[in-house]
Amino acid sequence: MIPYTIRTFRGGISDESDKGVSGAFKHGQSLNIHGRDDILQCGSSVVTVDSTTITDLIQYMVPSADGSLYCFGSTGSIYSVAGQKDDPAVTFIYNDESGEIKGAGEFQLSDGIRYMFWATATQYSRRDMSTGGKDYPWTNVTVNWKTDKISSSAVWHPMAIASGSLMIGNEEGLSTVDFDGNFDPLRLNVRPGNRIKTLEERGDYVVLGSDRSDGSEEGHIWSWIVTAQNYVQKKRIPVQGVNTLVTTENALLQGGDNGEIFPADFENAVALARIPGGGQAYPAGSSILDDIAVFGIFGGTYPGIWSYGRKHKNRPNSLNYEYRLASTVAGSSISTIGAISVLNGNLFASWGTTDGSTSDYGVDQVSSTTRANAIYEGLEFDGGSPHLSKLVDSVALVMSPLVSGTSVSVKFKQNKETDWRYAVLGDATTTFSVANETMAIFNLGKPGRIYEVGVELNASGASSPEIHAIVSYLSKETFEFA
Repeated sequence: MIPYTIRTFRGGISDESDKGVSGAFKHGQSLNIHGRDDILQCGSSVVTVDSTTITDLIQYMVPSADGSLYCFGSTGSIYSVAGQKDDPAVTFIYNDESGEIKGAGEFQLSDGIRYMFWATATQYSRRDMSTGGKDYPWTNVTVNWKTDKISSSAVWHPMAIASGSLMIGNEEGLSTVDFDGNFDPLRLNVRPGNRIKTLEERGDYVVLGSDRSDGSEEGHIWSWIVTAQNYVQKKRIPVQGVNTLVTTENALLQGGDNGEIFPADFENAVALARIPGGGQAYPAGSSILDDIAVFGIFGGTYPGIWSYGRKHKNRPNSLNYEYRLASTVAGSSISTIGAISVLNGNLFASWGTTDGSTSDYGVDQVSSTTRANAIYEGLEFDGGSPHLSKLVDSVALVMSPLVSGTSVSVKFKQNKETDWRYAVLGDATTTFSVANETMAIFNLGKPGRIYEVGVELNASGASSPEIHAIVSYLSKETFEFA
């Protein structure tokens, strides 16, 4: 028998079906591929923090200096998320009667007063957070703080602190609040037809991501510093708008609705990765978790939290389907992921589901105590002879001692079949769950020209199977026409 061995898994999801960087695979979900050991292991599960208090889609999340996470909704509702790490409380604290909140941010002025700012269609509002910050409901709100020259046609009013000021997207313009509290509604203009959708600080500069009001197949990123009369740099991105910006080891953006992730470095414009099944992120739908960029992707085949990057220099940049939201696991259809944010090392994501005429909204949190069931699906393998049929006799999983309550299954495809088949154990069952065993052998005995192998890992509480290698044993005999 000839062994076909898979023993590295760090490469993430490949852009191609039969090749990729070392350790790449065709598909996977809820896998922890960034740990110290290069193994197959279940990642964390996601739990719903609230689905009753929240009655609209949260589009922005702002971690505050007071330790709370403030959430701003699509109908004007404002909520706080605070309390215990694994059981935070969600509280309704204010309703802006102007409606949809299109941007939010917190900024402290030179006089020491820290304000929470937010924008609706025609006004910027703010609240003094320095005294009584956690007093609910909010009362000391200036709802019409600024209204002059605020664009009512702006789809978004994103906010970011950069270049010593609070920057606010204002359709094709950029509003600023400087450190002394001085306000300029149109400090920068990026020309008619471009709409500022997302902002990010980078060094002393602000980077702007935009789409086009005419819906054309292009977006742009721009850089600007407050001392400049005009934008400093500009780069065209060949997709229908820049949706969100985030910088980790590399400057990244998600653009268009086809799940593409691009460099945001003003030099390269070729996509780095594409999420299978497409999708897109909202302006506040990106963040950084454990040094890696994460994106809240919806509108495609696999909604949830995706990551792109690497934790250490000697590892590859990899695309990974990190977390499926709790509603997805339960069988509901996620229609929108509004915002994601990290507070005290905890990742939060807001979501909306639609079932016919009924819409529900809520916030999920990545659990620190339970793991999710995970799936690994390897690349297509033809042994260098796609015209010859190979007999795969059996598959062995080399594991750490299997923790009681966890289990593994092996599945396979031959000749690019649509559906997976399960390999069987010696007793004709398909799930291996013998505690403390370090190897499980599954039988196939089926020929095929193109072979795919997959593994299902079933967790139990905080415990996960740990698979070090997948070894498929092929017969030495091949067949031209089998």
